[in-house]
Amino acid sequence: MQIIDLSHAFSPGQPHFPGDPDQEIKTVSTIENDGFLMHQYTLIGPWGTHVDAPAHFDPQGRTLDQIPVDETHLPLYCLRFSRPDLCSTADVEAFEHTHGQIQPGSFVALHTGWEWGEQGIAPGWSIEALELLHERGVIAIGHDLPDTDPSLEAQRWWLCHDHWQIENLTNLDKVPATGASITCPWPVPVNGASFPVRPIAIFPKHLSPAS
Repeated sequence: MQIIDLSHAFSPGQPHFPGDPDQEIKTVSTIENDGFLMHQYTLIGPWGTHVDAPAHFDPQGRTLDQIPVDETHLPLYCLRFSRPDLCSTADVEAFEHTHGQIQPGSFVALHTGWEWGEQGIAPGWSIEALELLHERGVIAIGHDLPDTDPSLEAQRWWLCHDHWQIENLTNLDKVPATGASITCPWPVPVNGASFPVRPIAIFPKHLSPAS
């Protein structure tokens, strides 16, 4: 099997949403003085590659600790989308025409090629595309974007329909369109709405990104 890391390593000064506080790191102990190295990290929940629970936008939505662990290992579909626009229902249907209908209980990643920290208006998901994925029974989505869509309306729609998502994915160019799975267990902060995560894609070595 091949294993692909889909997360960015994070650090102070990294790209982040305007107005959000930067990460801070404090050295609490050192090997020289204390026999072990330990740091204190201060960061917001949606930092770097992170998971958003429904509670991120829905006051009645599930928090991270309420999402069962069996939702964190799912079949993975990777949809290529290169236009500076919103992914539409037609784009999803075109993907299905080539690769077969997206199955219930899956994770759908949108690969746009957007560079982490890139400036300008990013592409994203449209609400109509997410409505179709909802109808298909998709559990979660992800994207190599800082947000689901520039206006956040599609993000609000998705999270308020009891779905979760992962933002700022990377290495999606190395993942096949179908045949992979994604595993993304995260720490479970009680009442947490967002938190850094390290998702990985797993697939047979004979599959290629073009598969």
